[in-house]
Amino acid sequence: MKNPLIATLLSLCPFLFSAQKASPEKLFSFKIEGTIRNHKAGKIYLHHKWNDKEKSDSAKVSNGRFEFRLKSAEPNMYWFTTEANSAAQPNFPFFIDEGTAKVTLIGDSLAFSSIEAGKSQKDYMDYRAMINELVMIQQKMQNDYTEANAKGDAAAQQAIQAEYQSLNGRYINGIKNFVKTHPSSVVSGYVIYTDFGNPAIPLEEVEQALASVDESIRGTKYIKMASKRVEDKRGTSVGYTATNFSQMTPDGKAVSLKDFRGKYVLVDFWASWCRPCRMENPNVVAAYNRFKDKGFTVLGVSMDSSKDLWMQAIQQDQLSWTHISDLKGWGNEVGKLYNVTGIPQNFLIDREGKIIAKDLRGAALDEKLAEVIK
Repeated sequence: MKNPLIATLLSLCPFLFSAQKASPEKLFSFKIEGTIRNHKAGKIYLHHKWNDKEKSDSAKVSNGRFEFRLKSAEPNMYWFTTEANSAAQPNFPFFIDEGTAKVTLIGDSLAFSSIEAGKSQKDYMDYRAMINELVMIQQKMQNDYTEANAKGDAAAQQAIQAEYQSLNGRYINGIKNFVKTHPSSVVSGYVIYTDFGNPAIPLEEVEQALASVDESIRGTKYIKMASKRVEDKRGTSVGYTATNFSQMTPDGKAVSLKDFRGKYVLVDFWASWCRPCRMENPNVVAAYNRFKDKGFTVLGVSMDSSKDLWMQAIQQDQLSWTHISDLKGWGNEVGKLYNVTGIPQNFLIDREGKIIAKDLRGAALDEKLAEVIK
């Protein structure tokens, strides 16, 4: 029993972030006073990320005590490790505001440490409490499902599955409510960037969450990153103008998506080595031949790394439209821009450059074209 959205509750990682540089005049000072037990080493390490770079500091431990005096441009997330490697024990994240924070660490089990800090940390603990409650509910459901499965109780399994799916709504509503009730907290920015970054959450939900935050945090790093992600996602979502790109044809000519304005264009991601792509090609050829004289064309974006195999497949499958590639295989820059993780995949774009459909296969492509091209 799997759910791609709720599964994130058990794998939320607070370290998937970067930042934007803030002006020096906005720096504030903070101090961390700490004690640590079950730790024999002479240092403790403090980490965070800023301006896309990981930053680390260390403090000497003397008689089980340590202290950090640092500065930050805005409230930010930090974490401790007992080793210099910042990824060694990433299990005690916390937020720091201006002022003094007091920390009690357990060296051999940092996850059970504690901290007294400012408003941002209190907000973060409210958020974690909400997430932890949902995780406990999810784990109980999973255990109940496993038990029902062992007993062969199909009715119980179906009931648990239905309840499990409803947890999606509780999750989304929970994080939306958190942002709504904490509109001026940097933690809301963090929640939008991390939790609302889940591709299973509709873009409109993310946009609404961003619109609900207070003006005072619109310049903070998490809001900036979440806003950029929304902008990027818009460019590959139905109903929005497609993100422009440019790559080379086999004969070395640069072709841009904007070159096709005024036509319906199917941006088709494929590769010579992709059997499902090659099986789908006859359907694309048939649609192309039927509508090419009515303002429709295809732009093939190849995920190949071999030019010879790419050109051979074009000839064999009689793909008589424009083709481009950077011959980087799965590293194709247009593929990365459009978040292509599987092929065949396509995007149907109208005359004004707006995406009107995605992943049209077989008869669905022909039917959609017949609907929009009169």
